[in-house]
Amino acid sequence: MRRILIRSLMFCLLAVVVAAGFVGYRVWDLYRTASGGYRHLRYLLESGETVEGAPADDVLSDNYLRTLFGDNPDLVEQLKSVVDLGMATDANLRLGNIAAMLVTYRKAGDEIRDPAIYAIGGFPDPKSERLGFHGTGYFAQEFDPAMWNFGNSLVHLLGRDIVIFCEQDKAESHMALLFDLLHGDIVTLAKRIVEAPLYYAIVFPEPGEVAPPNIKNALQTVLVRGSMEGDKGACDWMFICPDVRSAGHVETLCRDTIALARATFHDKYGGYIKEMPWGKMNDNWWATEYVDLIDSHTIKVEQKIVRVHAKQNRRQNNAILKTVERLCFDLAAQKAFYAGELPWQLAFSQKDTSTAGHWSKEHIEGADWPLGTLGVPTPGSIAEEEEKARIKAEQEAEKARREQEQAQPQPAAESTDA
Repeated sequence: MRRILIRSLMFCLLAVVVAAGFVGYRVWDLYRTASGGYRHLRYLLESGETVEGAPADDVLSDNYLRTLFGDNPDLVEQLKSVVDLGMATDANLRLGNIAAMLVTYRKAGDEIRDPAIYAIGGFPDPKSERLGFHGTGYFAQEFDPAMWNFGNSLVHLLGRDIVIFCEQDKAESHMALLFDLLHGDIVTLAKRIVEAPLYYAIVFPEPGEVAPPNIKNALQTVLVRGSMEGDKGACDWMFICPDVRSAGHVETLCRDTIALARATFHDKYGGYIKEMPWGKMNDNWWATEYVDLIDSHTIKVEQKIVRVHAKQNRRQNNAILKTVERLCFDLAAQKAFYAGELPWQLAFSQKDTSTAGHWSKEHIEGADWPLGTLGVPTPGSIAEEEEKARIKAEQEAEKARREQEQAQPQPAAESTDA
């Protein structure tokens, strides 16, 4: 009996050691990836370099667009037409480099409408300036210094220019949208999302230039596809790897990164509903929505492709849109600083406009702005308001009926003779 007990304890101890070693290796691999990536980006930033990206003539070529969107021939043809129009307008665009590319379009049934390409990188423009966050902006106050420096490094390295390729009659609207976004006004984008679902794709042609050294050779292309509507949305990350082994490594890192992100929003930023003596409290609603969004992620490996898919609701769309709003307002503050405008001068000049970031009159805290009853009404928010109005009307009618019954005189009791 004693021998059996000792053997059982030895097997249990061996299992614990193996499990601890496996978990420790994954933690070490994730730490090595994050620290190596941070040192690599910091070196590029301190050396004054930006991501070279890929030549614009190659990224905007017919073959490359067909490779990315081959499952949608109509979209490829329309993108080719807007690229040809842009290149014919300014042939110098062929000499630039693209670090990231944002493709947006809309759908009317199966018909593709309003396609556009936002190319971020370096183009022949001596007046362009490097993008970056302001040192006293929202993100600098909200995040830890190391995290803020990491995000700022990413923005710095993307490049100095944003060039839009779109249909000629839609150029003014796209420029107005970009101007509003870069000045921290998210309402214009919210209105477009409610008018018609917005489909987008983000492409990083050369992810190895900013990727950590230990996975630099494991990534060929990173493609983000998604859609956003007034009441829902979806996002699909695709990591294209050179071989199956690299795809397995990327999958492990994705799972560990998602687990770390969930712990950060849940524990550090309080992303959960708290049970208090006076009831439930959700003080950091945006962190709670990000936790729910992270929990909706699914990861699949298809040969050399790693897919990370997530679904969104209206509250999570609002959390994402507010994040973009505050990020862009920090970019606007940094751009004003480069132009010689002091922070208080920027705040004073924008105090009465809708571009004053999260201090503006139009900005409303909470999960019902910019999409919802407090901002741009959506079909779902309208239905919710109608349901609330119906319930309220029923309650008031029931209350009036009870008051009327109590106000009516009661019949006198009949007396009987003995």
